Amino acid sequence: MKIYEYRNKNYPYLETYDAGAMFIGSYVLKLFLQVALVVLLAMTDVPDTFTSTMGGICLITSLNELAFFLTPLAYGKIRGKNLLFDMGFEKKFSPWVALLCVPLAIAVICFGSPLASAFVKLVELIGYKTENVTSVVVDSGSDLALTLVFVALIPSIAEEYLFRGTIARGFAKNGYFFAILVSSALFALMHGNPLQLVHQFIIGIACAVLYFSTRSLIPSILLHFLNNATALVLGYFESMGKPIDLPVWGWALVCVAGLIASVLLLWAVVALSSRYAKKTERGETLSESAAAEYARKKYAVPGLQKKFFELHRSDGEIFADNAEAADKEAKLAGAATEAEQLVVRADMDETAKKAKMKDKKALIYSFVLTCAVWIISFIVNVV
Repeated sequence: MKIYEYRNKNYPYLETYDAGAMFIGSYVLKLFLQVALVVLLAMTDVPDTFTSTMGGICLITSLNELAFFLTPLAYGKIRGKNLLFDMGFEKKFSPWVALLCVPLAIAVICFGSPLASAFVKLVELIGYKTENVTSVVVDSGSDLALTLVFVALIPSIAEEYLFRGTIARGFAKNGYFFAILVSSALFALMHGNPLQLVHQFIIGIACAVLYFSTRSLIPSILLHFLNNATALVLGYFESMGKPIDLPVWGWALVCVAGLIASVLLLWAVVALSSRYAKKTERGETLSESAAAEYARKKYAVPGLQKKFFELHRSDGEIFADNAEAADKEAKLAGAATEAEQLVVRADMDETAKKAKMKDKKALIYSFVLTCAVWIISFIVNVV
């Protein structure tokens, strides 16, 4: 990366507030488009069952992904940040990582599907009516081809662009472990129903680990697509009268095997990415003062934080960290007396406190919004 490309105000150095704002914006736009579609359909002669047809599902999915794609672009335009720059589409990564995405997708499904099914059975005992939730039923080759594009490919690109490329990246300011968990939780809640809560949280974690390991969105997009495509293909075979029928202990073994395989494969991804990263020399190094600031992350797991910092932090982000730390040092150095230094430190603490409160509010509002919609949807399907 050329130095002048990130030594300007347009470098997309994202904060937690940015991530929360983009999530809220995209989620609200998604809900608005869904309501607008319902109102439009109500004003026409289109039957109410249209939304559960293949055409309706493809249309709704396209509107959702449009909201996820447009919001970061609009937010970047408003904030003067080119969010596509250094996001990860152009980054190179170890080709072995791409190959590992295939068994990883299978492992994640083996781990997540039994847990998701068990959770669905649990909410059904409470009275949740799963038949009221629109689901993708693939019972023909043409439907399978259509859903592979609209339900598997397009969502994998748009959702990775939003949830990993912008949201997880912004949350990483508070630590990579924090970013992985929170972005995955919002990703799961965004789907709005119990059927897609547990498995989406798990696939979100795997995609975030891939992204932070490789600094590229391509592996997470590939894993996301393979996960969606595998689920659609399995559903297609089930509609043909070939369901996978195992006893409870069999599903338990599949779940445990999937968990072990997922952990080992993600560990292999990190190891391969570390080896691949050593081939590329980093142009910027973190200053001592910036490193001291970074070590004080409240939500950071030290070992995980250090590893993902080495793999994911770009020269531009390191430069921004150094510039922020240098600015603080310069302000303190410019204070002639001890009293002036106390005033400067108090001003810095107040600024940092306001920034943290801003970040905290964005995070709280994100979860309040999604949880409220999720709970309302849940109650509607129970009553």
